[in-house]
Amino acid sequence: MFVSKKIILIFLLLYTTTSRSQANDTEAAIYNVGFSALFSGIGAVINKNPGEKTGKVFLKGLYQGALGGYITFESKRLLREASNRDDWKLYWASNILNFSGASIRENAANNIDFWERWYFNVGFNRIEFHTKDSFSVQYKVMPITAVYTLNSFVTTEFDVKNSLKTGHLVFISDEVQDGYAGYSLPGTITLSAENQKITTLPHEIIHQYQSEDFLMFNSYYINSLDSFINKNKKIKNINKWIYFDLHLILLRGAYIFEHRNVTLDNYYDNYFEREAKYYSQ
Repeated sequence: MFVSKKIILIFLLLYTTTSRSQANDTEAAIYNVGFSALFSGIGAVINKNPGEKTGKVFLKGLYQGALGGYITFESKRLLREASNRDDWKLYWASNILNFSGASIRENAANNIDFWERWYFNVGFNRIEFHTKDSFSVQYKVMPITAVYTLNSFVTTEFDVKNSLKTGHLVFISDEVQDGYAGYSLPGTITLSAENQKITTLPHEIIHQYQSEDFLMFNSYYINSLDSFINKNKKIKNINKWIYFDLHLILLRGAYIFEHRNVTLDNYYDNYFEREAKYYSQ
């Protein structure tokens, strides 16, 4: 455990130093790897099986999380290249790479082998690919994301071209707040009909990727929640079709905390906005 505590302190230091800047790809890589490794390791300990040694479980979660974090970093770098070339193939490659990294982190935090389960999201639709023992596919709905996605379909215009190009649900609206070129909500990206900018789309995709960055925190409670729900026969059968996207609450809280002293003059003092700007330049 002494070794584990030293590792935690190291990654806490990495997190606090690199999350404030990301001035280059090296710092960005260290942040993504450190953030993913630390919190995947903690999740693995929360979900450790009886009889497993805490230090061993933490280290397994640590290195699997680090792997997922590095793949996530590469997906964000590839997004920058996709934007520069305006190449749909690179957008989709970035997407697939990002979900691969997020899947590995989630598995690490759930204390399972990194190859056991993969997922891919489109809007509120989560498609899981299970590879342990035998291959199977499971479809699930994310309820919080579903509310936002359905509202976008009702209140804004669906952008078919950009949606197909990027693999994200993109919408167009003439009611985007003055001075902004777009915004991101769970499962959706909305672009301004009047204030179009080249960097807006990749900027908002990074915000979608940030949601996947936080998804591993669901592992901290999801097994306990499933156990509680499965005791109720009336909702047990429904539960297997739902993925509770409660990580969005934590993400929103973190964003508000980062944005508490931000004005138009220092808008990018918010880490989430600074990261989105970094990869969309």
